[in-house]
Amino acid sequence: MGERAFWRRMDWWLSGALVCLQLFGLLALASATFQTGWSKVLRQGLWMVVGWGAFLFALRTDPQQWARWAGWIYWANILLLLVVLVVGHEQYGAQRWLRFGSITLQPSEFAKAALILTLATLLTEQRERLRDGSALWRSGLHIALPFTLVFLQPDLGTSLVLIAIWLGLLFFAGVPVRSLMAVIVAGLCLFALGWRKGVIKDYQKQRLLAFVDPYSRANREGYHIIQSQLAIGSGGLWGKGLFKGRMGKLGFVPAQHTDFIFTVVGEEGGFLWAATVVGLFALLLWRLLTIAAESEAPLNAFLVVGIFCFFAAHITINIGMTLRLMPITGLPLPFFSAGGSNLVVCYFLLGIAQGIAIRQRRWMFAG
Repeated sequence: MGERAFWRRMDWWLSGALVCLQLFGLLALASATFQTGWSKVLRQGLWMVVGWGAFLFALRTDPQQWARWAGWIYWANILLLLVVLVVGHEQYGAQRWLRFGSITLQPSEFAKAALILTLATLLTEQRERLRDGSALWRSGLHIALPFTLVFLQPDLGTSLVLIAIWLGLLFFAGVPVRSLMAVIVAGLCLFALGWRKGVIKDYQKQRLLAFVDPYSRANREGYHIIQSQLAIGSGGLWGKGLFKGRMGKLGFVPAQHTDFIFTVVGEEGGFLWAATVVGLFALLLWRLLTIAAESEAPLNAFLVVGIFCFFAAHITINIGMTLRLMPITGLPLPFFSAGGSNLVVCYFLLGIAQGIAIRQRRWMFAG
């Protein structure tokens, strides 16, 4: 396929949504941080450049290559997660980061991409045995080790995303719903046991209790939820204007440049800007579902469904927690929250999806 034909067959709706979301994200980040200088925006811009490199690399790589590399990817991921538990940088009561001078990496973000690549390969190989239960248990063993290592950091948000990817792929693969419900019930029972035995950390318990009744903990764990709702609600229909939000600028909304950056969108852009951002995310998810539906190769379909689950989980949990629809878990909003690891992973995964779309359209035109 010629170079011009290659680019002509891109899913431009997907790429357009990506570019618009990144531009909106940079504006929101600039507004959230400009009072302390532009270093965070410049750093995010540099990570964007790295992200586009990851996008192009993933786009150009044949999906079958990921299947051939699956074993190496899985164990490299496990090694990284072990390293961060031993020598990782501790912050906010969690040991999730590796420091290399001024650069900080979060291996649990790469673990999400690794799970998609390796689990899609496993389910492709096991697709003839999906209904007899063996594939369910094989996939459960596959996710158990990375999930446990991430949970020990502790990183509850990433743990939830890993579970969402796993269950989403199993559902798409055709695993009986009763089997999935049994897995969910078993998971809830284990969570309840972990709560009673102290496996769930105290601060995680308090966050969940604050989600149920934030006003009983208004000066502690419930503070984030209350201030987040006030900030978004104060934006009204039109918003207060870019760089003119008061809740974040005066320090009422903590972590506004990371986990709570959607409050900038709601307060300064109002309902219209917030609805536009949600609409762009919906467009992104719709295109991913369309690419998955058009994929004839099982591996390609599994890969794109896994990518869909990744973005759907991040978007739902992050925006949901700012609106008190979900508990606070410390999960970034794709293309908006400051942080290089998640941003590069987002670009990388969309590069895989775009590459699959291009190759699929080549086959469609050839046919």
